[in-house]
Amino acid sequence: MAHQAQLRNKIFIVALVALAFGCRLKYNEGLTELPLFNSEQLSLTMNNGLAFSAGKPFSGRIFSFYQNTKDTAEIVGFLNGREHGEWKKFYPADKKKEVRYFKNGQKTGSYNAWWENGNKQLEYIFVDDEYEGTCKEWNEKGELSRIMNYSKGQEEGEQKWWYDGGKIKANYVIKDGRRYGLLGTKNCINVSDSVFKN
Repeated sequence: MAHQAQLRNKIFIVALVALAFGCRLKYNEGLTELPLFNSEQLSLTMNNGLAFSAGKPFSGRIFSFYQNTKDTAEIVGFLNGREHGEWKKFYPADKKKEVRYFKNGQKTGSYNAWWENGNKQLEYIFVDDEYEGTCKEWNEKGELSRIMNYSKGQEEGEQKWWYDGGKIKANYVIKDGRRYGLLGTKNCINVSDSVFKN
């Protein structure tokens, strides 16, 4: 009986280690092993959406600086000429501007951006180069300005937009490809605004 418990514990530990190691390999696949180059020391050309160096599709990460300050402006990556891995952009003084991910030329995972004052600007999710799930945008003051929901790159479900100050601009639902609700277009006036005006 004790032997079975020990065997079960050993199998559990081996499975746990294999799972953790396998997930780590998949997450880091092709992202950290790429060599790093200074953009000033590399001649890179773009042709049909592919990056080339010395006439060959480029693989590696490239960093560039702001000219006057030598602060990092961006770090981007390519694999076989296609956008790949984590891409970061910065405002001067090394303040975050954008962080996004690519896999073999397609947008994937989270895409986050910030205003220069440090407030969040947007938060999107991509799967296979298309919007997926809930995407959010904020104005420079930090007020939520949009919540959009997507499925396979198409609007699906609740969509809301706000003017600066929080007044609703659009509030609609996409269901089975049809739109229902307040669209926020020029001729679409919120009934409560027009009927109950003093």
